[in-house]
Amino acid sequence: MKTLYMDCFSGISGNMTIGAFLDLGVDKELLLRELEKLHVDGYRIEINKKQKNGITGTYFDVILEEAPSSHQEEVPGADQESDAEQKALPRCTCKHRRAYCICGKNKLPDKYGRKKKKHKEKHKYHLSHDGKHSHTEEVYSLLGHGEAHHNHTHDDHHEHHEHDLHEHEHEYGHKHIHGHTHAPHRNLQDITEIIDGSELSDRVKQLSKKMFSYVAEAEAKVHGKPIEKVHFHEVGAIDSIIDIVGTAICVDSLNPGRIVASPLPVGSGFVRCQHGLIPVPAPATLEIIQKGGIPVYANGIKKELATPTGAAILAALAGEYGPQPEMEVHAVGYGAGLYDLEIPNTLRLILGETISAKEKPEPQSGVILAETNIDDTTGEVLGYVMGRLLEAGALDVFFTPIYMKKCRPAVTLSFLCEASLVQALEQIVFEETSTIGIRRIPVQRTVMDRVYETADTPYGKIRVKKVTYGGTVKRYGEFEDVKAAAERHGVPIQKVYDALKRNDAD
Repeated sequence: MKTLYMDCFSGISGNMTIGAFLDLGVDKELLLRELEKLHVDGYRIEINKKQKNGITGTYFDVILEEAPSSHQEEVPGADQESDAEQKALPRCTCKHRRAYCICGKNKLPDKYGRKKKKHKEKHKYHLSHDGKHSHTEEVYSLLGHGEAHHNHTHDDHHEHHEHDLHEHEHEYGHKHIHGHTHAPHRNLQDITEIIDGSELSDRVKQLSKKMFSYVAEAEAKVHGKPIEKVHFHEVGAIDSIIDIVGTAICVDSLNPGRIVASPLPVGSGFVRCQHGLIPVPAPATLEIIQKGGIPVYANGIKKELATPTGAAILAALAGEYGPQPEMEVHAVGYGAGLYDLEIPNTLRLILGETISAKEKPEPQSGVILAETNIDDTTGEVLGYVMGRLLEAGALDVFFTPIYMKKCRPAVTLSFLCEASLVQALEQIVFEETSTIGIRRIPVQRTVMDRVYETADTPYGKIRVKKVTYGGTVKRYGEFEDVKAAAERHGVPIQKVYDALKRNDAD
């Protein structure tokens, strides 16, 4: 089975996750093209290489066009200029009275004598392959409470930061300014509307909303408010939207059948937010860890290693936790953070195939087959019941014509489901049909591994489901894509299927 192992030995954040996916081999152009479908303005993306303790990884950077506030600072020890350094520098003449201009009204150099660049373009991205940023500029983070791993550079962000116009210098010369100019607050409903209003695939939408729900519910509990009344930067930040939706796009592109994650180091210490000092892990992060069942540990590092966004990603993606499973490794990717630690500040993703599933095909899951005989319910109602069962999580639903006592014509309604769902699905059948009893039969099933690919045809790109078992390989065009292509080009649907067959032959 295609397996993804998330090795979180140095924690996890949103941008580290996307960086690791890109380093693993996810197509950059695909990611950027899909992100455009969100129709969100006010940011640029930069992708480049960074080294951490001799390991080269990919750094994914969301650079905001404006300078809203961030609320946190790592304690102790944010890098700040000394009194002597401040006195030696020219003063900004604006009301902020800083040693270097933070508002853009004065054309002063920054702390290291560099002139600021103003970037006016939107949705631009820069790719650098020499391990350096392709430009020098101020960068800002919108992420709120507990988002420090936050490399709080746009790292979601992993570094020191202060409130009320304190400045700090990041390890790589980027300066983060966190002022009191607040970005528009958004709640979970606002984010959901942005995602649902996009042209992203349904799978990406659902996975993105699942991640955001973890963060929003955690913030609601921490602040003691109903979820619909919580307005905060964490869920509303542009960089959070890009990190979470971008992760969903990457997962959808790879389509692993199994995701396993290591236990998560959370770091230790304190961070300062607008309410004062809070412990690491931040309260929102810890709520997500608890709800998601993520195993955690302390590794002695006095940093915030797990961000709320990172924890939400892990909770939504990982189906199990533990050591790396026995697998044939196909690709490895490193997502770089900003910390310089005694261990590499990277997230490592390992993609491969589970050896046991590859070498010893066997029934992969036990499920329940439930069935009942019905002789006095209309076909229209039965069709409605089928839809409800599938929507509620049934793996399959089907009808079999039968004859009952006294040769009454009837049907057997059968549905296949996981054991955990059987009671809820039975409730639907009892509510919607005339039956008074349902049989349950535990069954074993063998399923072929499946991945989704894209085929180029004369009628455009068509999604193809590829299924494998042992040495057997089969491909099936996705009906909705085939249908849309046939309608778009005004050709019989069989012509599109024939084009897919020729594509397979080639």
